[in-house]
Amino acid sequence: MVCLNGSLVPLSEAHLSPMDHGFLYGYGLFETMRAYSGHVFRLEAHLARLRRAAAFLGLGMDHLPDLSRAIHETMEANHLGNARIRLTLSGGRGEPVPDMTACREPTLLITARDYVPHADAVYRQGFRAVLSTIRRNTRSPLSGLKSLSCLDNLLARREARLAGDDEAIMLNEQGFVGEGSTSNVFLVSGNTLRTPGEDSGILPGITRGAVLELARSAGLDAAECRIDPGEFISADEAFCTNSLIEIMPITSFGGQAVGRGVPGKVTARLTAAYREMVAAAGRTASH
Repeated sequence: MVCLNGSLVPLSEAHLSPMDHGFLYGYGLFETMRAYSGHVFRLEAHLARLRRAAAFLGLGMDHLPDLSRAIHETMEANHLGNARIRLTLSGGRGEPVPDMTACREPTLLITARDYVPHADAVYRQGFRAVLSTIRRNTRSPLSGLKSLSCLDNLLARREARLAGDDEAIMLNEQGFVGEGSTSNVFLVSGNTLRTPGEDSGILPGITRGAVLELARSAGLDAAECRIDPGEFISADEAFCTNSLIEIMPITSFGGQAVGRGVPGKVTARLTAAYREMVAAAGRTASH
């Protein structure tokens, strides 16, 4: 079952207009969330980001159903506790011309599927990353939006797959590190944690924000700054984050070992703290 414009329907009956501008022009947004035992972690943060982006794009949300309730009803309809949830909000039906003002009412689609995380062995080994040829554009407003127009990310991800690697690191047009094809990235040197700032052309991830909170609480010097790609090799540790993989070590970059080529102690500390944060949020939600 999926939720289409507020109604639960079988996936086979969820019909979208061929004139939907999300399909025609990539006019729309999405959020990917992870649920643990029925609790969607940082749901309000995801929805707040969606609302900010929707306001920027002129996507009216006044007539949408209660999104939090719709997400939980979709999970319940599919008998899911641990789930991967995607909320898609498109411009809706318009004319077959590139005119956003022709759209009158957004289309809302919520899907929820069982999510099986990576095996522990993957986290012990870490991801192999490759430098992408695709650049982020710090001057584009799309760089800070979780837009349906994500072809750059798909092209970068294809580069990683064709190279036999797990993630592609995208630089911005200035030559500094931006983000992964589906993740934010962090470097660790001693007691300092560094991640590209929002002015680097990144999407400010929800998990990224949680990790920065945890790092500062743990007494780490957490900085949002410009990062040169060569710093991956000189760093002690590196990792990437998103809502599904949580915190994934990066143990090689461009075929060279990062640090000692194994997940580091700071990454392990933050991973444990993140999982405790998730567990604590679930306990709070159940009361």
